Amino acid sequence: MLNLTVLPLLPLVGALTANLNELIRGETVNVHPKLTIGMKTFSVAAAGFAIVWFALLVTAIYAGGEADNIAGIEVLMLFLAGFFIHSGIHASRLLSERAQLWVYRLSIPFILVSSLIVLKFG
Repeated sequence: MLNLTVLPLLPLVGALTANLNELIRGETVNVHPKLTIGMKTFSVAAAGFAIVWFALLVTAIYAGGEADNIAGIEVLMLFLAGFFIHSGIHASRLLSERAQLWVYRLSIPFILVSSLIVLKFG
């Protein structure tokens, strides 16, 4: 069983992953047509999209330790809940273009810090 203080982090990581997924698939242009994304920002976002899957796997494996497999399943379910909620309501339209750029730029630090917090306190 996960610690209740880390529960909000995993849906946020799932929503961030759905947001990065929209960028990589090119769906961001429909929501923010004036948004120009540089090569560095796109590279960071693409790297964040790749890193999130590894970080999620490591977090799910080590969250419960050797005795509690339910914690790993909770990690995955909370992540998927955030992913599907963001995809269902298209939450990226709620952000301005500048905020959207900073979400892409800060994706890697947020993913890594969230995974470390869940590993440490989860």
